[in-house]
Amino acid sequence: MRRSLRPMALLALAVHAGCSIDFDTYLRGGDAGPRPDLVTPPNDTGVVGPNDTGVVAPNDTGVVAPTDLGVVGPTDTGVVVPNDTGVVAPVLCNAPYLVAVAENLDNNTATLLRWSFANDRACAPLPLTIPHPRAVGVAFNDISALNGPQLIVANESSVSVVDAESGAVIRDVPAEGPPRSIFDIVANGSGSFAVAYTATNSSPPGSVGSVRVFDHRSNNLREVQRWQSNMQFGLSVLSMTAFPGNQGQYLQVRPADTGSGSSAFITSPGSTGLHSRTMPGIITNRVNARALHAYRTVDRRGHYAMSFSGNGSTPAMYVATSEVAGSTLGNTFLTTVRCSTPCPAITAGVAFPDEDGVGAGLCELSGTQYAVVRFGGANTDCAMLDTSAQPGRWRINDLAVMPR
Repeated sequence: MRRSLRPMALLALAVHAGCSIDFDTYLRGGDAGPRPDLVTPPNDTGVVGPNDTGVVAPNDTGVVAPTDLGVVGPTDTGVVVPNDTGVVAPVLCNAPYLVAVAENLDNNTATLLRWSFANDRACAPLPLTIPHPRAVGVAFNDISALNGPQLIVANESSVSVVDAESGAVIRDVPAEGPPRSIFDIVANGSGSFAVAYTATNSSPPGSVGSVRVFDHRSNNLREVQRWQSNMQFGLSVLSMTAFPGNQGQYLQVRPADTGSGSSAFITSPGSTGLHSRTMPGIITNRVNARALHAYRTVDRRGHYAMSFSGNGSTPAMYVATSEVAGSTLGNTFLTTVRCSTPCPAITAGVAFPDEDGVGAGLCELSGTQYAVVRFGGANTDCAMLDTSAQPGRWRINDLAVMPR
């Protein structure tokens, strides 16, 4: 399927208003009064009559005239003035759609950027009151049917459930460090999503140190499980994401091992002890893997995207799909970006939900310039989202897909 991206253009409309002046002409007729009586002499009684001051006495009609206080009354133009209640009106984006969290590097301003796969265009961004958001994901009230989706946004201070249509925070809990990824999971029958945190002072650097599993399907955002590196999972896990084939399991990515390369493993969380990994890995022999993102669509098919960027290699994405709730991947593609603007580094990526062999990658153009671009496919005009219309310096930190 071939997609085309129409560039967004801003049109400025100048409205010229013309003024006209209407002049009313008043014609004054000559009035000489009655003819004088030349026969009857005037009867002068010596009584001085009243002086005509030219002031017309008021005629009391019983109606009290309004007093002009000099205050101009409102003019009814027929236009209803909106009442600002402080409530942000929902701005719909047709699902499935891509969502990205972006932060202003000069202040605490943040925003949710969105791209509709259904309409093949960007949607209006949503303001976000969470400063410096680092990770975004999707949680479901019914994880099997993907019903009741809500966005989950995390920064270093909090984990928040966010209304997907307005960007408003519904509830939150304190965080415990830099979030690395957010993914849906029901672990041992509990929870609805998990947040993976970056380990501090880890070896290798940038690995996962801890995971908190939450249940958002109540008035309180409850933590139901906590995993620690070297206890429930290994010390060298680079990335964690959902496993569409079984939503009670998750995927983990490990660095390249001698003779095997980077791999993504299906992992089963146990109630106690070390989590078990399915061998061999579901994705093997992938060197320089940076991150893995997977999700399930309403047809219960899995969509996988592994991002590669490092050691001077050309940024690329490994994109794959799976059969209905299956663990075997098919239609695998190794794609490179096809934009007019080069992508020197890719930090994250997601697979398109409706087009095989195409992904959306988070491209780091510079330290303060980021964009979401199309990887793979035949379209060469593949810029999707950026912050060029936003004032100041911005950084896009993470991507997710709202499947419905």
